[in-house]
Amino acid sequence: MTIKEEKIKFLVFSAAFPYRGGISDSTHSLCNELISSGINTEVWTFSLLYPSFLFPGKSQYSSEQYEQNFKIRRLINTINPFNWIRVSKIANNVLPYSIILRYWSPILIFPYFFIRLFLNKRISIIGLIDNWDNHEKIIFERLLRRLFLYTCDRFITMSDNVGNQVRKSTNKKVITLFHPINSKLPEIKDKKTAKISLGLSDITYISFVGLIRGYKGLETLIKSMKFIENKNIKLIIAGEFYEPLEKYINIINNLGLNDKIIIKNEFLDSKMIRDFICASDLIIQPYIKASQSGITPLCYFYETPSVVSNINGLKEIILKDKTGTTFEKTPKNLSTAILESLDKQKNNNYIINIKRFKKKYTWSSFVEKLEKL
Repeated sequence: MTIKEEKIKFLVFSAAFPYRGGISDSTHSLCNELISSGINTEVWTFSLLYPSFLFPGKSQYSSEQYEQNFKIRRLINTINPFNWIRVSKIANNVLPYSIILRYWSPILIFPYFFIRLFLNKRISIIGLIDNWDNHEKIIFERLLRRLFLYTCDRFITMSDNVGNQVRKSTNKKVITLFHPINSKLPEIKDKKTAKISLGLSDITYISFVGLIRGYKGLETLIKSMKFIENKNIKLIIAGEFYEPLEKYINIINNLGLNDKIIIKNEFLDSKMIRDFICASDLIIQPYIKASQSGITPLCYFYETPSVVSNINGLKEIILKDKTGTTFEKTPKNLSTAILESLDKQKNNNYIINIKRFKKKYTWSSFVEKLEKL
């Protein structure tokens, strides 16, 4: 599509290729949709995001090939103040209508704040907030977040949970939209084919998919398998461990669950995520704390029901659309929710509702609302 205007309307500061992960993936979907809508858009990502000693995973970078219709420039260094001034000068030369600062970690606050100090005041600053109340404790986080509130003119969140947290901290305009389903995802596989691709037997699988971190409640999920006696139901834990793997292996061994749990300890590319979700009858999100879920939109796209913790940030969309169920904290309650959701009729009803509602959660709908800001 021909871009309607030469001047950049949205200059997006965010993780993007070559950085891996959900933020990068969704930034690509957002910007591809903006370009497809005839809105001139460019992404400025990081020359350095996390110093290596702060990053808990094996690599910050992706080997996947992204489809993109927009320009990416690697310009921002999160720990170099001289770089922040330089980025401001380059942005002033470009003079976009708006800069979108995508925020998910306190490490971004100082670069964003100081870049803003030197920006032309005609540039509107929009904060797109994925995560406000950090999942792990950060010293002086509240004080740091005040700088980010000062930096932006208005804010967008992708869940009521995060939106309400931000509204408690500022009188500036906060608009809550939704977490869209990413575009250009690998196509759906039928369950049998997905199992064959993963070398799995033809039994029932429930899965935890994504990075393993303390706040995600994996221990509760593992312990819940003690209450599931059916030998034809197995749990898959698929994702890179940001915590000691031995901690979870010890729990599994102590409970005698070795035959009921499969572990795939590596960062999952989009096709591997697809295969695990499509091979599963349920995706479990037993989080202790959440902002919103990037896994839920994937479950919608691949038409797989969810069981999630009964907490803000996870439960809202699942309960509203009736595309899964929630559980209350304990392994026993989780096992009950899992077994009830594996009931053939109930599981099929969840899938019917997913097919009905997933059309709402598109990036095109998100962009329509973004344009009106």
